[in-house]
Amino acid sequence: MRAVSMRVVLALALALAGPSVSLAGPFTSAPDPEYGKVLAERLCSNCHLVSATQEQVNVDVPSFHEIGNLQSQTEGSIMAKIVMPKHPMPVIPITKSELEDLAAYIMSLKDQETE
Repeated sequence: MRAVSMRVVLALALALAGPSVSLAGPFTSAPDPEYGKVLAERLCSNCHLVSATQEQVNVDVPSFHEIGNLQSQTEGSIMAKIVMPKHPMPVIPITKSELEDLAAYIMSLKDQETE
């Protein structure tokens, strides 16, 4: 009888918790390029041209549009260059999720190929 009542209590607790509780595993989401833009403006705009609204830029550093349009560019290659930067790019304190968002933003700037 005690086992049945524990199941009822567990079921009731899950029901009260609502959809915010998942038994399937950790919550994951797709990269968010809009948040990546916010990060870019905060972390990268001192050196890179990160958006069309930016007024100042370092002429010796490629813009995010140029980076996104490099031949064979991928989100993975962008993330690798951020995680293991070459001089003079500094190491940027960023989480994995933020890194994915930033790479998604850069790739969103890639010119669309027309046929």
